[in-house]
Amino acid sequence: MDSMPLLEWLANNYKSYGAALEIVTDRSQEGAQFVRGFGGIGGLLRYRVDFQLNDLNDDIEDINLDDY
Repeated sequence: MDSMPLLEWLANNYKSYGAALEIVTDRSQEGAQFVRGFGGIGGLLRYRVDFQLNDLNDDIEDINLDDY
């Protein structure tokens, strides 16, 4: 079994897993912050996420853990 860098393996194989690959450059302000914060890999999501569903929880009061 040959050894190869993770980024190269991802670039060669992501389509066979039905995934989308987004490469973020560190040459922009946002990209540089992303690399510093996440070390180069931000996330690998198995399923599509609808972040607007989180807005539904805005009407629910926060749970006070002191009650438990």
